[in-house]
Amino acid sequence: MSGPSPAPSLLRIPFTEGTIRYRARWIFPVTSPPLESATIEIVGGRVAAIHTRHEPRAIDLCNTALIPGLVNAHTHLEFSGLAAPLGPAAPFPDWIQSVVTHRNTRTLGIAELVSTGWGESVANGVTALGEIATDDLIFGAAARCGFRGVVFRELLGFSPDRIDAQWEVARHHLEAARELQNPALSGGLSPHAPYSVHPRLFERLVELAIAESAPVAMHLAETRDELELLSQGTGTFRRLLESFGIWRDDVLARGSRPLDYLRILARAPRSLVVHGNYLAADEIEFLAGQPQVTVVYCPRTHAYFGHSPHPWREMLRRGIPVALGTDSRASNPDLSLWGEVMFLRRKVTDFPPDKLLEMATGAGARALGMKESGAIAVGALAEIACVPLKGDATEAYCHLLSP
Repeated sequence: MSGPSPAPSLLRIPFTEGTIRYRARWIFPVTSPPLESATIEIVGGRVAAIHTRHEPRAIDLCNTALIPGLVNAHTHLEFSGLAAPLGPAAPFPDWIQSVVTHRNTRTLGIAELVSTGWGESVANGVTALGEIATDDLIFGAAARCGFRGVVFRELLGFSPDRIDAQWEVARHHLEAARELQNPALSGGLSPHAPYSVHPRLFERLVELAIAESAPVAMHLAETRDELELLSQGTGTFRRLLESFGIWRDDVLARGSRPLDYLRILARAPRSLVVHGNYLAADEIEFLAGQPQVTVVYCPRTHAYFGHSPHPWREMLRRGIPVALGTDSRASNPDLSLWGEVMFLRRKVTDFPPDKLLEMATGAGARALGMKESGAIAVGALAEIACVPLKGDATEAYCHLLSP
């Protein structure tokens, strides 16, 4: 075997009223051990059976592996037009300034950016996304390109006078999602981060999410600068907010910390802690008792900013759900979730590969509330990705995840 495993591509299953069968060298259900020389049967777009019996009517996919379609739990498709990440990577507030400048000067419309980003994702085996949107036109653009997943509306409002208006934006977003009546596309809320959302606005948005049974995603404990701002009201983030003319000394109580936000997020029916790079031991302890909260780890973005080692392995050991995301092309060279998987595969060679695959499939599906995705199981949607295999390895995961 030579070279890394190729990226998966979604299996294009033709419409038929009968049963369609595929045979592959390996099938990885994720919820159960892999099956060698196995066949999957599909009826009406759903998995009807998986077995290792000889089936002469099956389409032979030869030396390939079938896995569930990947689920990217966190991305920002508005940056899909970038050819390279924005800089500088440090200090982080300077990168945020670059993001703001890009938003104000980009020439491509949201429809083209969403279509481009979704197309890149699908081409790399992704079947669903957790998208953070800043534009009210997102639902129309998403529906036209076949997007599947959750669109979280980003809410920004550090000043008290923005609370009511941003709450109304959030309400309208969830209402628009309901009116679509599209089972593949739903709405959520994303109070952006502690340094960009007034605490009262944050509480009201979570209350709205509870009332509407909507998920919440928030960037939290992403940098040490954020921790300093919460704790002391000082540092580079304060200077950034002052440059924007929105700093208010009375907004953040001194001694605040991510735990204060986690306690509120945990009240939502489902919530995603995006990044969580610098969560403290007692904050991880808190999350261990909150199975409805998923931490979304974006490995290559984490590396781009040069953060300290992420506690994702400790989180998994404590039973905390951890899903993978790509973040965006503003901090990542591409939108390949498989790229995140293989990055970790090379970096932590002792980590169980079955759990790594689960982080890229089932964990993300559960975080987004997509109960019929994330696994190859009888009754589940037939959202299946096909991975070409190299060589003739006899151990399933060595074959699938060759670094």
